[in-house]
Amino acid sequence: MTVPCCEAIVSLDALHYDWPVGFARFEVSAMNPTRAKYELDTQELAEVCAVLGHPVAQILAHY
Repeated sequence: MTVPCCEAIVSLDALHYDWPVGFARFEVSAMNPTRAKYELDTQELAEVCAVLGHPVAQILAHY
């Protein structure tokens, strides 16, 4: 994609977005009201990557 600010060509995955925006081909959503924290830690993210067979990015959304 060509970004309008400087006409550079970048991957959408390389951009940093204001919270809670992101681009994805699909979404994996999980809710657990008894969990003490919202963010997945490094180990949990690695496990998700292993299950999906692809790197993932965590984007937190509060509705």
